[in-house]
Amino acid sequence: PAGRIINRSGSVELFNIEIGGDQQTGSRGSGERQFINPSGLDFDPVKNEILIADTGNDRIVRLAKDGRFIGQHGGFGLSFGDSSEEREDSLDDPYDVAVGGFSNFYISDHNNERICIFDSYRSYKGTLFPKEDDRRSRLSRPRGIKVDSENNIWVVEGRADRVLKISPSGDKLFEVGGFGWSSQQLKDPTQIDISNSGGEIYIADRGKGRIAVFDRLGSFICEIRDHLKSPAGVAIDEDGLILVCDDQTNELGLYTPQGIRLTYLAECADGTSFRRPADIAVTSNEIFMADCGNHRILTFTRKKTGSSVAWQATPAVLE
Repeated sequence: PAGRIINRSGSVELFNIEIGGDQQTGSRGSGERQFINPSGLDFDPVKNEILIADTGNDRIVRLAKDGRFIGQHGGFGLSFGDSSEEREDSLDDPYDVAVGGFSNFYISDHNNERICIFDSYRSYKGTLFPKEDDRRSRLSRPRGIKVDSENNIWVVEGRADRVLKISPSGDKLFEVGGFGWSSQQLKDPTQIDISNSGGEIYIADRGKGRIAVFDRLGSFICEIRDHLKSPAGVAIDEDGLILVCDDQTNELGLYTPQGIRLTYLAECADGTSFRRPADIAVTSNEIFMADCGNHRILTFTRKKTGSSVAWQATPAVLE
């Protein structure tokens, strides 16, 4: 059970979140419904599609909710260099994919060190970042990527231990983190998510065994460590609860906004254990997880039940 204050007059919503009913899609391979080490995923609510960074196959795969194959994009290639004869839309170890406004989607092309964009028609539109004419802007092994409510793109730079905020036009706005051991710095960050309510930034700071939380301007707020060893993926649901997958404990945990773990899963209904879970996406009714080491995508049902309760409390209690 969990709860939240809806307004300062003393109205409280009490609710229970039940996670279960898993569906498994995929096995190791290069077929339409097969994967090799999928590292990232996102859900497009307009197209009703799951987009998966099939890292080992150098492609982005699109699936329906029921696991039906819809399409794929990319394929191996080196996109930079005068001697390259590969297609511009080819990929090399894509790490993550994120859905933005108008159903555009963005790919962190890990080994090509760029962010590329596809439009709502699923057509390749080029490299968003870095710009060809800007030699000062470079990406160092991009990993997790997320688009905020203003269509800014946030990308984790693995080798630089930082997160960049990039405008919709491809300009660097500012950065968060950088290598170090202070609370504001990061070590081996992997994935990122952004709260829809307050714009807070949640970073899976794997090297420090925590989820680091920053405000929308990049100032450090707090960290979550409860039961975490090597957090690889993070997602915030519509109720402000935090989902974290850990690639060392092989668990999917559900946390309160204060960082207290409520429950966790470590295996599917058939008894098969998670293996190096890498990323999570969540809707009001489903949780999608890239079970990287098992080369599959898992879908869990998310069921919320509850009610609103009116109560009397002093302002101090509400604070």
